[in-house]
Amino acid sequence: MRLPPPLAPLAAASALLLAAAPASASDPTPEDASIGTRPAREASAPVMPASAGESVQIVARADAPAADGPVSPDPPTDWAVLHAGLRPRLGTFGGVATLALAHARTERFYGLFSLSAVRNDAGTHVGLAQLALGRNLADTYAGGAQLSLTENRARTFYGVGQFALVYNRAARVAGLAQAGGYNRARRFAGLVQLAGYNRSDESFAGVAQVGGFNRARGAFAGLAQLGAVNFAGPDAFDDDEPPPGDGFRGLLQAGAFNAVDGDFYGALQVGASSLTTGRFAGVAQISALGAYAEHFRGVAQVGAAAVSKDSYGAQLGATAIALKEHTGLQLGVACNYAGSVTGAQVGVVNYAERVRGVQVGLFNHAGSLRGVQIGLANHAEDGVLPWTALLNMGFGDGDGGGDTNVDGERVGRLGARRLARAR
Repeated sequence: MRLPPPLAPLAAASALLLAAAPASASDPTPEDASIGTRPAREASAPVMPASAGESVQIVARADAPAADGPVSPDPPTDWAVLHAGLRPRLGTFGGVATLALAHARTERFYGLFSLSAVRNDAGTHVGLAQLALGRNLADTYAGGAQLSLTENRARTFYGVGQFALVYNRAARVAGLAQAGGYNRARRFAGLVQLAGYNRSDESFAGVAQVGGFNRARGAFAGLAQLGAVNFAGPDAFDDDEPPPGDGFRGLLQAGAFNAVDGDFYGALQVGASSLTTGRFAGVAQISALGAYAEHFRGVAQVGAAAVSKDSYGAQLGATAIALKEHTGLQLGVACNYAGSVTGAQVGVVNYAERVRGVQVGLFNHAGSLRGVQIGLANHAEDGVLPWTALLNMGFGDGDGGGDTNVDGERVGRLGARRLARAR
């Protein structure tokens, strides 16, 4: 396990407890590697007769030394109240509580709570709490909470939450929360992941991930990701197409850096830098530095550099760039660029191969103009005049004398030649 740097001092402080309780169980699937426990992987030795006709079951772990010695008698009746020991190893417990000074292992626990000073293992734990100073581990947990100073793990968790100072991990979570230094779940369905580092490997369905670094590697469906870094989807920095359905579905991504590998469906992406590799469909993408969306559909894309492959709405920033098409307003203080613009470009420099609307700036360029240019210098290859000062217009040339752009629309001869060079 590699912890984020801010957690390193805390992890070091708990090293003695963890060293006293090493993980020992292998997992049934690679996806669940090192999650949970396997107290059920114990082999029962022959039943040995005892005095007064009582039988004592000698149990040895398949992966533990024989020095562990004999264990408790096969459940006596007073276990229905309380059981305490140094290293109890129990079959089925039904009662109030189990207490262990070192390491408790219980196949099936049904009661209020189990407490261990170092490590607490349960195959199935149904109850109010699993408590340990070191580690809590369960294959199936149903009830209240796993509470630990250092680490909680469960393959399947149904309950209020996992709470640890350092590390919580589960294959499947259906509960209110994971709260700790580092939270990880393969599938999370609940209220919140709250930590310095939150991670869901396949899906997150809940209200929010809140922390320093929030990572939903598959699909995020919830209200918000709130943190310094927020990331939804497999990997925004490779060339592979994300699986359908991956991405962000919610209200808000807010942080210094936001990234979605896939589609963003929500209201806002707000941060110093925001990136969506697929379709952005929402109200606004707002970034102090750069805002990028492959396909933007919204009210406004705002940033020092607002960049899209194609966009519908407004692009606002020092520089506004639509690599292919923009429909709406481009308002770039310094520069606007679009392969094709339908609407308006307003800035110091406006450049588009195809304009259907208005350009307003100091310098305006259009390969094909159907509209008006207003500026100190205007260039339109098929305008009324190729070059003008203050005002220029383009009205089109009917069905003849032109070529088509990549979308099959007609452009002027000069515009067609310029598009050919651009290709």
